[in-house]
Amino acid sequence: MELTSRERVLMALNHEETDRVPIDLGSSRSTGINANAYQDLKRYLGNDKETICFDVKQDLAYADFDILRRLGVDVVILPRLVPSIGIPIDKLVPGELPQNGGSCLLAEAFKPKDIGGGTLGVFDDEGHLLAKRPKDGLYFDECYNPLKDAETPEDIDKNLKLPSISDYEMEWLHNRAKDIYDNTDFCISGATSTSLFEKGWKDWGMQTFMENLYVEPELIEYYLDKMTDAYIVMMERYLEAVGDYVTVVQNNDDFGEQRGMLLSPETYRKFFKPRHARINEAIRKKKKDIHISLHCCGGIAPIIGDIIESGYDILNPIQKECANMDPYQIKKEFGSKMTIWGGACSTQTTLTHGTIDEIIAECKEMIKCYAPGGGFVYSQIHNIQAGISPEKILAVFDTALKYGVPEFYRK
Repeated sequence: MELTSRERVLMALNHEETDRVPIDLGSSRSTGINANAYQDLKRYLGNDKETICFDVKQDLAYADFDILRRLGVDVVILPRLVPSIGIPIDKLVPGELPQNGGSCLLAEAFKPKDIGGGTLGVFDDEGHLLAKRPKDGLYFDECYNPLKDAETPEDIDKNLKLPSISDYEMEWLHNRAKDIYDNTDFCISGATSTSLFEKGWKDWGMQTFMENLYVEPELIEYYLDKMTDAYIVMMERYLEAVGDYVTVVQNNDDFGEQRGMLLSPETYRKFFKPRHARINEAIRKKKKDIHISLHCCGGIAPIIGDIIESGYDILNPIQKECANMDPYQIKKEFGSKMTIWGGACSTQTTLTHGTIDEIIAECKEMIKCYAPGGGFVYSQIHNIQAGISPEKILAVFDTALKYGVPEFYRK
């Protein structure tokens, strides 16, 4: 009997094999598709609905459900009211994609200013430049570090805007989640956007934050404790709003890069692991059967066991091009303890530079690696970028539909 999408994802998260591997495109801001690439795919498939660019920082599309069904997708995103750089998405208006990408719908609140030479800047209500996009660019780079000069706890209290969730957003999320849940069979993944390490180097600036982990550890711990306490309250309120509808809540902390870790495992274990554990414990106290995902790029093999111990049961992605991130070894060592979400095709190499045959071959190999025993949700490694052809994108998802079945991967 064919499963519903919701059943298929839940079985995989519980490490059961399904009728086919569950598929994701766009259920997070790290498994999505560039709005320009989506525009091309949509037209190729004969869909004439207006493209919604919901995340202008990364130029990400909120994909139409008809497109997702064509691709076999089983899980969809519940975005935050403000997914990035201070721009709420509750009201959409006609706009244009960057680089002459065509018409789309954008947040009404997105009103960038030319700050010189065609570079666009996004400002907050207090006049701070939050992010900027070069004249011929697709993406905004965040550039505001409110704590760059902080030297005392009082400086942190004065300048830090803590994460929170308003009554208005709770109602907005509730209504959106309920609509998806009642009118589709998609599994819903909540993009809650909690982070500690990544938020730290955005608030302080990368160099200052990394230095202060070593030279001002008590100051950083004060900051991290305030953030942790605020995230716990935020997540409790979030689950009050949507806990009846979401299966997964997402967190984001990039501890790795191409050659390995951005910080030592010991530093991670001192500053971040125990605070992640506190947040995750509070989440499960509010909803015990929730699944908690961590998006973490790079060569993070030394801390995967710690990530599991701190309460995450989903890891996205397995970035196999990075140091010591061998897919077969990770599946063997950790595949029964966590769900591997993503990893089917490299956007860094194969999807961007390979042929369609090479894309299909890689996707088939990763299905054979990850699918046995469940605990796998199929998606490309990170977001599909602009310029990727519809034929290549379809090769990724049609391969999952054809080969993501036990009759193939059990051979």
